[in-house]
Amino acid sequence: MNIQAEFAELNEMTPSVCSYLNIDPQTEPYEQKGTLASEYGEGQFSFIRLRDGMELQLSDMIWREDVTFDMGVRYPHLELALNIEGSGCWSAEGQRGEISSESGSAQLVYFNDIRIHAEHRKNKRIVHAELRMDARLWQPLFQELGVRMEKPFFCFEDLIGPKLQVLVQQLRSCPYGGSTKRLFLEGKCLELLASFIYEANDSRVRKSFSLKTEDINKIYSARDILLQTLAHPPSLLALSRKISLNDYKLKIGFKEVFGMTVFEFVRRQRMEKARLLLENGSLNVSQAASLVGYNNFSHFAALFKKTYGVNPSDYARDVAKT
Repeated sequence: MNIQAEFAELNEMTPSVCSYLNIDPQTEPYEQKGTLASEYGEGQFSFIRLRDGMELQLSDMIWREDVTFDMGVRYPHLELALNIEGSGCWSAEGQRGEISSESGSAQLVYFNDIRIHAEHRKNKRIVHAELRMDARLWQPLFQELGVRMEKPFFCFEDLIGPKLQVLVQQLRSCPYGGSTKRLFLEGKCLELLASFIYEANDSRVRKSFSLKTEDINKIYSARDILLQTLAHPPSLLALSRKISLNDYKLKIGFKEVFGMTVFEFVRRQRMEKARLLLENGSLNVSQAASLVGYNNFSHFAALFKKTYGVNPSDYARDVAKT
């Protein structure tokens, strides 16, 4: 299935996109909320206009068919995309290669008069958040990031660290309604953007080291392997053999690229997957802990509380109430 659309302004939803959605007419004036039409899949979405030149999109969907998106973005568009669960790939017209969007990744992208192609696989859950902005109203950010607005495209990628994870969860479980909800979401989105830019700049500084481009690509491959084997990840030596890089260079390079050790990366990603499992409500805490590779419940509970500031059982109970 292919979805095609042209966007001349930020707040524009073309009929070609709306035809796949059942929009709830009872939502707030600043919000469009609803479900994916049953013949195409299942799931919820929300488009929230926070202020002029800024909107938030939240989605949790499963498509029944493989779906591709071909979109033309005809205005200066800035977007912070957070892939909370699921994976996909996309590419920008005239740019080299595909960009992978893995679970737990965040990307700050800029489009201006360019076509975008994206792909998602059928029967795979996609939990996604996008902070979308009219770049003409956010020009100081370009100076902060050291890029030129006249270019048609740029992309900064980083992991969704613990601070960003907490902010995304607050966006997805906002307890307010009406104008209070809109004000709360706007504040959290600005905090989210500031946190990402700070962490991305810090990450770019850390990446100014002597690893070759080939080695950096191998380290990203190691990250992808770890994301696919969180419950039973390979040892550092086994991982280094899989990517054809010696274990010392993998150990040092992984920390320089991602700002954390392989062990810490696995722990953080396990915690995030466990949080999502608890949020879904289909598993209890012990089952979620076991599924992400923790057989010692006390150890899991202590790590969860250290990461998110709340016991996993309390978190599961609070989510069930919302």
